[in-house]
Amino acid sequence: MKKLFILLISVASFISCSDPDEVTYDSKKTFVGFENTVYDLRVPRDASTVLNLKFASSSVSSAVRTYNVSVITDVSDANTATYSIPATFTIPANERFGTLAIAGTDNGLVDATVKKFVFKLSGLGANETTDNDIITVFVYEFCPVVAADFAGTFDSNTWFLDGPAVNEIVAGTDPNTIVITDFYDTPFVLTYDEDNNITFPPKDTGLTNGPGGPAIWARMSASPTQVSGIDGCTGRMTLWIEYYTLTGLTAGVQQEVFVKQ
Repeated sequence: MKKLFILLISVASFISCSDPDEVTYDSKKTFVGFENTVYDLRVPRDASTVLNLKFASSSVSSAVRTYNVSVITDVSDANTATYSIPATFTIPANERFGTLAIAGTDNGLVDATVKKFVFKLSGLGANETTDNDIITVFVYEFCPVVAADFAGTFDSNTWFLDGPAVNEIVAGTDPNTIVITDFYDTPFVLTYDEDNNITFPPKDTGLTNGPGGPAIWARMSASPTQVSGIDGCTGRMTLWIEYYTLTGLTAGVQQEVFVKQ
């Protein structure tokens, strides 16, 4: 767990060296563990990837430390042809960190359906302890967005346009940006990150709240459960937008959906 991982780093900063031995440790009790108990293995379509899991120790050993990993098959449903996990990994001598490298391969077998495999850590030394020896890895297909490829004509279903419509999206002039050209009164620029999550600054929609009323603005939802983003595999974009006025009125957060034709 993260708390343990932070503890490992904290302990490592303050412990003192013990007396030398054939294999020496700088603490009589050693805490080891992964940073998290749950990970995502996002496999690119028709490609491969590697997920590196950092493993930490609160002490240094003069010898290489080797740990065992075994998949718990009765609680795992991911196709074994889509991932590869080594049977062992190490922390090098005189180091506090090691890495377990898990490979993911599409092989035409990974899709948007989330599968998982669970593995167990074993082979700890006599003076080592951990509280996260069971790790879950979720496996699913991930398609990075390329603005030029994503651009096109989209069927939309939005609160702002009162239902179904058709909109055009083009690649932006800045890296990792796309533009909806005909949604608001002026082009709507969206920025996406490496996880295909979308952000945008507050924007004047060009409409007012009734004749002569205050301008209606759009901004991102502040809720952590309403994150705007793109599914690069299906061409679906979901925006969570709060419509409001600078005078304090709000229409709440609306889900605006665009699907590439």
